[in-house]
Parts: sequence; C-alpha cells; structure tokens
Amino acid sequence: MRWLDLPHFFTIAIFVTMLIAAIQPVTDPDFWWHVTTGNWILSHHAVPRTDLFTYTVSGHRWITHEWLSEVLLSTLYAVGRLPLESFALGAITAAGFFLVYRAIDRRVNFVIAGLALALGVAAANPIWGPRIQMVTFALTALTYLWVKRFCEGHGRALYFLPAVMLVWVNLHAGFVVAYAVVGTALLVEGLRYLARRPGAMPIDRLKTMGIVLLAAVAVAIVNPNGWDIYLYPFQTGGSPEQQRLIVEWFSPNFQMSQIWPFEAMVFLIIGGLALARRIELRQFLLLLLGLGLALHSVRNLSFFMLVAVPALADYAQQARERLPWHWPRRLPRTSIATFSVNVLMVLLLCAVVALASVPSLVQRVDGKLVAKDFPIKAADFLLQHPAPGHMLNVYGWGGYLIYRLYGHTPAQPVFIFGDAALDGDQLLHDYSHLQSLGSDQPQLLARYQINWVIFHSDDPIITELRQDHNAPGHVGWFELGSFDKATIMLRDTPENRAYAAGSGR
Repeated sequence: MRWLDLPHFFTIAIFVTMLIAAIQPVTDPDFWWHVTTGNWILSHHAVPRTDLFTYTVSGHRWITHEWLSEVLLSTLYAVGRLPLESFALGAITAAGFFLVYRAIDRRVNFVIAGLALALGVAAANPIWGPRIQMVTFALTALTYLWVKRFCEGHGRALYFLPAVMLVWVNLHAGFVVAYAVVGTALLVEGLRYLARRPGAMPIDRLKTMGIVLLAAVAVAIVNPNGWDIYLYPFQTGGSPEQQRLIVEWFSPNFQMSQIWPFEAMVFLIIGGLALARRIELRQFLLLLLGLGLALHSVRNLSFFMLVAVPALADYAQQARERLPWHWPRRLPRTSIATFSVNVLMVLLLCAVVALASVPSLVQRVDGKLVAKDFPIKAADFLLQHPAPGHMLNVYGWGGYLIYRLYGHTPAQPVFIFGDAALDGDQLLHDYSHLQSLGSDQPQLLARYQINWVIFHSDDPIITELRQDHNAPGHVGWFELGSFDKATIMLRDTPENRAYAAGSGR
C-alpha cells in the first residue's frame, strides 16, 4: 500500500493529469508533408536531396534533417492512422515530462515537485502535441538529467550520449541543444576546478565530460546531409523572414491566456531566487538561456520548461525551509480507508484523461477535426478536377495539399509549404507580400505565373481578387467556388472558364 500513500498518489495524479497535455489530436500543418516525405523515402529507398513538392524552389538543396522521424511517422500512419500518431508522440512527450520530474532534486517536497511540473507543462502548453519536435524535447530532458547526475558524481549514463546523438541527429535538428546543456555544465565545472572551489569536479571527470561532448559533436556527421546539419539549426533560427512570418517563432504574447502560466512561472522563479540561500550556477545559467530563448520565441517554451521546472522546485524548497512556518514533519500512515480513496481517485483521473483523449484516439483523416484546420473538400475537388497552371496556397495548407495531391497526374505542386528553410527567405518574403496585398503583388503574381489561388474564404487576398474586375488590357479573376472555409479563385481567361464549366462549377 505504500505505493499509494499520499506522496506516491499525488505524484501519480500529477502524471495522469499531464497525459491530457501529452495526447492531443493532429493539428500540426507540417505533419502531412512529413508523412508524404516518409512515404517517398520508403518507396525510393533514398533520402531526398532536393525539393520534391513545389514549383517555386524545385531543385533547391533540401536538408532533410527529420528523415528518420518521417519514416517512423509514415510507418505509424500506415499501421494506425492519426490515433496511433497521437498516442505514440504523446507517449514520447509524457516520457519527457517524467525525465524532467526525475531531474528535480530528491530533497524537494513531493507537493512542490508535483506542482512545479504541472505549472511547467501548463507554461509550455502552446507547444505540446503530436509533432516531431517532441522527440527533441524528450531527448533534451534525458541529456539534462544525465548531465545533472554526472555533475553530482553519481551517474555515468552521460557516456551513452554519443550513441544517442547518432540517432538524434537523424530524427531532428534540435540535437544541438544537447551541446548547449553539456557545454554549459563543462564550463561551470571547469571554472569551479580552476577556482579550487570545495566539491569541484575532479580533473579526470572533467576530461571525461569533455571527451563525451567532443564525441557527441563528431558522431553527428553520420547523417545524409553531412556537415550541413551543423549549420541548419542556426540558419533556421537566424532567418529574419521566418521570425517575422511563422507564428511559432513569434515572441510570447502575454495578453493571451495560454501564456499566463509561463508568465506566472517567471514571476515565481524571480521570487524563489530572492528567497533561495544557494543558487547552483549550472542550473542558473541554463535557466537564463531557456528564459532568453522562450522570450524570443514561443517555440522554445519546451526548452524553458525542462530547465525551469527543476530550478523552480529547488528555489521553492529553499524558500519553504527559510520561511518560519510550521510544516508537518511526518505524514499519517496509509490506512485501508485512505488507500481505497487514493485508488478511487486515481481511477477517476484515468477516466477523465480517457475522456479527454477520445478526440485524439478516434480522429479520422476525413473527420471534423481535420476539416476544421485543412481544406478537405477543396482537395477532394482538385483530385477529381486538377486545376491548370500554378497555384498560390496558404502557407499552413501547403503540407496538407502535398499529402492529398502529390504523386497524382497531372502534377499540382504547391507554391510554399512548412519547411521554411527549404523555401528560403526570398520566397517567404514574396509570399508575405502576396498574401498581405503588398504594392508589388501584381508583379509577383505575374513573375510566378500564378493561375489559381486557394486561401481561406475570409482572407484579404480572396476579398481583393473577388473585386478585381476586368479592365482594358487587364486579366481579372473569378471565383471557382468555396469549399467550407476554402475558396479557389482563377484568372479570368477563356481556358479557365472552360475548365470551370467542365468541372461543373
């Protein structure tokens, strides 16, 4: 019964509740082109080197940094469609939560530890979901835990980091975060050794950590992209067009309610720092790094969470010990009655999580959840009646249109899709001007020879093209039709009018 005493019950309850955040429906626009790429790799027994899916940057060098994840996604999709994807990536996310919890110091009170984890999960809520990025979150949490234990002198699991890196580099380009975690620890421990601080890491362990870091850097070259993989994360993070156009690269908007837990966590950490008697330098530097990255981009909230939860728990425990309050020293023993209540509560929580997970575990490719975010009916129409010429599509729909239209004859390549690094800053810049009605929009429509447009029905570009009537020497546009929330517009030419008539629109 001790496994369902109050501390264990509280911890189990926290983890069961966290499954609601971990297991979510597939809403990521990139999921669809990832699956299509995985299918291509499996069918061609090769990793693509150049763009496959667009007419705008066809032939561009493609650093397929997620190729192994794409193969796994494709395999999971073939076996269990969207429910299996949600469950598998949810399990990876939950494993990351568990590793973050294990990184909390054991002297921390179980209530503080559980609440710190719950707040951390809430703080990074905009990021959770079935995305390849969750692989990097879980593996970064594993690296953080290994580094912490190695620095404390009671763990050698860090020796396995190069082997993990060999797989990680082929799963996701976020592997470079591990270098920051290990490098920060090596820097701090090295300074402690030079300063001859009490408890400093022995020189032989310092050398071992350095060798592990060098080995982890060296083995990353074993990937289809060679040395280019080292530069890819920095090229992506340093792209001004991506920072300006892609929502998840925006800074957190503190007026949005889903960002409030992150704001609360920041204030609690500040308060904890004020009350803490001892601040571990390695932990503090990683906390500053995580906070800086999170303030720069919502995408980095998951990294902030995994470095902030152990820090917040540590500072809160020190504050608890410092405040002159009377805390209970011992918990009452578990009786048959309390054991029964704890079991009942765990079962009720499991039922709540099961109900909350139903949308994810019954999600259909042609269901309402997918239709809410993606143009299912428009894609059905385009499969039956392929539109002539080049399209201009919503950035967030590019992946889904690839999933539905790629490989069919005649080909209907997209204008743009979710691999912003492949698209390049110039295309992102041009797309921004096209969809936001820039002064050079007519020239861009002509330069890319765009013959039809598929956007949300209420997007400004659709409103503008509906009002773009024919004038002498000018070719206008007409509406082919609206399909739920998607509208297709075509240039008003005899050929397009014939196509519309032939398609029954």
